[in-house]
Amino acid sequence: MEDDRRRYLKDMLEELDRYFDEFEKTIEDVLRSTLITGQQRLSKPLVAGFAMGVGPEGKPSIQFFGDRVEGKDGYRTPIHEQVVDEKDGKLRLIVELPGVEKESIEVSAVENKVSLKVGDDGRKYMADIALKREVDPDTSKAGFRNGLLEIIFSLKEKTNKGYRRVRVV
Repeated sequence: MEDDRRRYLKDMLEELDRYFDEFEKTIEDVLRSTLITGQQRLSKPLVAGFAMGVGPEGKPSIQFFGDRVEGKDGYRTPIHEQVVDEKDGKLRLIVELPGVEKESIEVSAVENKVSLKVGDDGRKYMADIALKREVDPDTSKAGFRNGLLEIIFSLKEKTNKGYRRVRVV
């Protein structure tokens, strides 16, 4: 048990190291291109961060959010959380979208992913969120209040993915 915790912690720290190496390289590239081309890419403050936690399976999870430095598109990646309720057969996806209007939110979903795009005059968000479990997108119900988008899906019934037993005669 103790070895599992150490391995998970080591995996989490290695993931953070990779993230910070990538983030540092991205900042260096942006600054280098700004100096070479004279193009002003960092005209406003940069927002970036991460949230760390331990999932219900006991595995560490790291989620990155904030501005996308590498593009000029101005989109941010929102922070989100997923809660699976096996008893009720539901998956709740909660996405933080402060500073936007409900009318500017575009959401589309398939069985294993939710795509989100918010194009407001002030703040813009974009994300493709891989879902923890397969859902039935036709059952989705969404609400937006106080900067929180909540989408509730029914979990997809466990099936054998179209396979069936064939009797040999």
